[in-house]
Amino acid sequence: MPSEKVLKAIENVQRAAKADANGTGQPHVDLLDAVRELNLAAETPAETLMRMRFEPLQSTAVRMALEAGALDEIAAKKGEKVTAEQLADKTGYDALLIARVMRLVTFVGICDEVGENTYAGNEMTRLIATPGLSGGEKHHYDLLFPIGAKIVEYMHKTKVHQFPKNASEPGAFEYGHGMGFWEYFDRVPEQRKYFDDYMATRRVGLQTWYETFPMGELLVPGAKKDADVVLLVDVGGNKGHEAAAFRKAHPDAPGRCILQDLPAMIERVKKQEPPPDVECMAYDFFTPQPIKGARAYYFRNICHDWSDAHCETFLSQTAKSMDKDYSRLLIDDYVLPDTRSPFRGSAMDLLMMLFLAGIERTRHQWETLLDRCGLEIVKVWGGRDDYERVIEAKLKS
Repeated sequence: MPSEKVLKAIENVQRAAKADANGTGQPHVDLLDAVRELNLAAETPAETLMRMRFEPLQSTAVRMALEAGALDEIAAKKGEKVTAEQLADKTGYDALLIARVMRLVTFVGICDEVGENTYAGNEMTRLIATPGLSGGEKHHYDLLFPIGAKIVEYMHKTKVHQFPKNASEPGAFEYGHGMGFWEYFDRVPEQRKYFDDYMATRRVGLQTWYETFPMGELLVPGAKKDADVVLLVDVGGNKGHEAAAFRKAHPDAPGRCILQDLPAMIERVKKQEPPPDVECMAYDFFTPQPIKGARAYYFRNICHDWSDAHCETFLSQTAKSMDKDYSRLLIDDYVLPDTRSPFRGSAMDLLMMLFLAGIERTRHQWETLLDRCGLEIVKVWGGRDDYERVIEAKLKS
């Protein structure tokens, strides 16, 4: 007979499942949380600890399957059965090795086990085989595990520099890899590609910022698309995937759209495929913002890379260029709850600390930071608290 705790958790799952009508939004987050609570209620403490102990091996198995090319081969079959022997012929890896790795790959649902040493692709297989999502797996695994291997040593030697003040205080990434985060990408070009591919596609299945933020709030009345008025400045926008997606979704939105990033990135964008109908501009956001009085200055996943001191510097540069009547600062980042922070946001906070000495912030932390920059929050947009939200801020009255 299940315990009272388990039965109560099952009731909570049933209640949350009924509320989750379309599998999106906060009700879906609540359902996932209820399922997690049920799992914890059903496990003994020893089983929970054992599961946690072995979870890194799931990531290891997926990374090995990606590197071997097994997941690409399974995805290419489009649901047809494929055996470990056939995968061995295609990839050059031993069939026994593939079978052993695939036990964990199928356990986590990346593909289906449909017979003895026989597999078939599913929606997750097709998703992870895309460049963006496979790049994301490789990016996180390859960068995080060397840090994890040295994190205890790092703690004992440094007591953990969350926000290093100078070169004598190495961050966790520098300690684990022997160089800084961005320097690593300069030296390891394949990792730069993994990262860029991942950044371009990591919103798969989730709302984009311009779907969350109402367009009526952004448009400039009476403005023409080719007029001098600037509708959007995508600051530190990498390849310009956000600006390009915005233009594609709203081709008739009036005003100019400008992508800003460091000179090397802008040159790379111009040589490859510049986003259509988007101007490219080399710019270091620690320097004065040259675009004055834009309708919106957009920072996606920028602030979480930096300490409060650094953010205060570059956000203040933006604030100085904003028009007090209509300019808005749009920050697309996590806004963590003060209690019961969801798994993804909590994990991202620790990841940003380890990778970049950065931080994911709570609503209160955002308010304090923006206040020091002469800004105030108008509203926080977005329907679920386990993903990035859009902070709309303006100059303080």
